[in-house]
Amino acid sequence: MFSALYSDSITLHLINEDNLADICALFQGYPDSQPMLAELLRNYLPSYEQGRRTNFGFYSLLDGKLAGMTALTVDSWDEQYASIGSDVFLHMRGRGATPRSKPHLFYLAFEILGLNRVATGCRVSNLSSKRSIEKTVGFQFEGVMRESGVNDEGEFEDELLYAILRRDWQQLYDKTRVQVLPG
Repeated sequence: MFSALYSDSITLHLINEDNLADICALFQGYPDSQPMLAELLRNYLPSYEQGRRTNFGFYSLLDGKLAGMTALTVDSWDEQYASIGSDVFLHMRGRGATPRSKPHLFYLAFEILGLNRVATGCRVSNLSSKRSIEKTVGFQFEGVMRESGVNDEGEFEDELLYAILRRDWQQLYDKTRVQVLPG
């Protein structure tokens, strides 16, 4: 197994049970520490299905500074697809951490795990996520999932859906740019 993925001044450190206490300590001292810790515990911890890991959560460092978290979740091993998401600390927003971490996740999905498809999405009102997704080379807009969830105001809201396929990744990305750091 590996401990981290590095490319383009971003290091994604894999979150495991054995490093969770250190990560929680690392997340202290920021204005948004508590919501980010809650999100970490809700969406970024390892999960397993039939002995195989299905949730690969990472904390990210941009130029050595804590930036946030990103995750790849295998939705179906049989159908070889996953979904990705991220959360960025307030003080690191607008620096490109999320779009620049996508090659790492694509490498994990397509090269290490052998998947065929990676999807993501965002609520229509989340313009910063929409811009981030649209900056990511290879993601194609696939449609709108109408009233797929409830927003912070308690209203139903549509979600925009995007995906990249293995064949797109092979044509658009240089896999040698991602370094796998051993565990």
